[in-house]
Amino acid sequence: MAKLEFDDDFAALMEEFNISAGATERRRRISAALGLKPRMHVLDVGSGPGHQAFEMAQIVGSQGHVEGVDSAEGSVETGTRRCSGLDNVSFTLGDAYNLPCDTGTFDVAMSSQVFEYLDDAPKALGEMFRVLKPSGRVLLHGTGWGALLWHSNDPDRMARILKVWDGHLADPRMCETMAKKLGDTGFDGVSAEPIVHVETSYDLSSMSAILTKFVSGYVVSQGVSEAEADSWAAELRERGESGEYFFSSNEYIFTGGKP
Repeated sequence: MAKLEFDDDFAALMEEFNISAGATERRRRISAALGLKPRMHVLDVGSGPGHQAFEMAQIVGSQGHVEGVDSAEGSVETGTRRCSGLDNVSFTLGDAYNLPCDTGTFDVAMSSQVFEYLDDAPKALGEMFRVLKPSGRVLLHGTGWGALLWHSNDPDRMARILKVWDGHLADPRMCETMAKKLGDTGFDGVSAEPIVHVETSYDLSSMSAILTKFVSGYVVSQGVSEAEADSWAAELRERGESGEYFFSSNEYIFTGGKP
């Protein structure tokens, strides 16, 4: 796995992505599945730039608290700035394998778009189990990257690009095995629900259009020529202009409880 570069350009793209309609709806679905209530204490593992934490803080209220943990110093700084007006949110530098949190602290622990990037998911799940209170709830959200679908008149090139893109993941098939991993960790009542995102027109501010920027930058860093990556992205724009654009992604929300 060759990791994505979390530099200033990546951070700017993350901001652009997180305000898209698709990402906003995703966060709404996650919050609904969490069943948050006032006074709850919530842990966000891999909190990124803090959009989800900011929104969860509105729900748990002044007597609740949201703690974001992220391994990227820039993300911690961005999240802290985003939530600077809120007294019930804090961000800490740390990683999913050794959470900087006391045992039995949280009512809810969640993580979005993180576990497909972890080499040792069971260890990270064990940490989330540890920091939850008895009867606490866990939520994990991820993308089924193997089901990513773009309409293209050059399916061979599309397959090449997406195969290279898979290299940025530690576990491209994470969603297929997560329910069992949660059960093996000790969580009960494990369930899964899909988030199916579909776009039939090309919009520069859409989730899929912004995703093309991530994909292009990564595959070029892995040896795909800029000419091929540019042609790939240009064809998607052309599909939009001709009314033939189609994009679909399958994402999944897994939930479970600590006995």
